[in-house]
Order: sequence, then structure tokens, then C-alpha cells
Amino acid sequence: MEFRLLIHDGTPRQMRLDEGTITLGRSRSCGVQLEDPILSRQHCALTIDAGRLVVADLGSSNGTYVGGERVDVRDVAVGEVIELGSVCMIALEATGDLPAMDCDGLRNQDRISELVAMATDESQDLPRAGEELHRSAQRSSNLLAEIAADHLVDELVTLLIRSHPSRRNAFARALDRMIGEKLLESCADREQLKEAARKIVKDEITAADLENPEAN
Repeated sequence: MEFRLLIHDGTPRQMRLDEGTITLGRSRSCGVQLEDPILSRQHCALTIDAGRLVVADLGSSNGTYVGGERVDVRDVAVGEVIELGSVCMIALEATGDLPAMDCDGLRNQDRISELVAMATDESQDLPRAGEELHRSAQRSSNLLAEIAADHLVDELVTLLIRSHPSRRNAFARALDRMIGEKLLESCADREQLKEAARKIVKDEITAADLENPEAN
């Protein structure tokens, strides 16, 4: 059985899945790079082997969900929804139709509904991964400095979290708030998202410092 993967991380698109394993996450080294700041660099992996599609979480901080349930390793049936943070994905047969779906209990119902609507609308085709890659390449010169800066900040935050348990708990609470408050959906642009995230992180670090003053 051949598969295609519908993806919505702010931009709906689709890609063909070949036999073997691909990684998904924030890192540019992943087979599928996803736009969600709360995802891990190497968040999960998808493997196709003898007609089976298997998803495996790669020790991510915020988990991999299939059908609304957090999983470590799990077979994925055609039409099941995979969710990583605010990203949603649906695996389909390469030439098959989209099956009837129930979005109850899923975390990103709006994005899933949008993806389903676009996939079933024969008047418009979902952009394919290659087309989106071409558009991204056209923007790459403007984004290079920003990506490098974000990478450095990410490394510094990782070092801080590893060496400071109270900071680690504060960041975990901040991420939970960002998901619960649907920051990605409510912010109009990247700068607004950064500012809102910065405020949440500052609030949680301040609260952690008040709870554990001796840890500072």
C-alpha cells in the first residue's frame, strides 16, 4: 500500500510517503520540517514497511498523539489523525479518497477541519511538499539570519533547562499555557507570537523563583 500525508502546520500541504523512515520536527535536518516552536527538533518518525504505517515518538517534550491519545509507538490506520503540538497530519492511501472522520476529542479541530475541507474540494488541490519547498527557498535569504539567531537561543535555553530544575518546570508550564491559550492561532504574526510567548515564559519563571528562592 502506498501512502500520502496531509499536513497542516499553518500551511496545508501534502507529500508522498515512500518505504522507509522519515523524521519530523523543527530541525532543518528532518525529512519533514514543521513550523511550530513547541515541537522538539527531532519530534517523531514515520515508518512505512510492508504496507504498514508506524509512528514513533522520539522522546519529545510535548508528545505525539494519534486519534487524541498520546503514543510512544503505534500503527496508524488510514484516515487517523496524528497531532504534534498545533500540527495535524492525516495519512491516506496514495490514490484513495478521504474517509469519513470524527474530530471529537482532537486537539486541533479547526486545522483538521480545514485540511479535510481542502482535501475533499476537487476545485482546488493541496500544495505538494515540493512546491512549498520552492516557495521557502525564495524566502531563504531573508530568513537565514533569523534562523541562526533562533538556533543560538534554542541552544542556550536547552543548557539553562538542563542545569536548572526550577527553570525546566517553568518552561514546561509555559509550554502548557501556550498550547492551552492557542497562541499560534491567536497571534497575527511572528513578532506578536514572540512577544506573547516571552510574557508567558517571564511570568512562569517569576512564579518559579518565588516558589523556590533558594534555587536561584
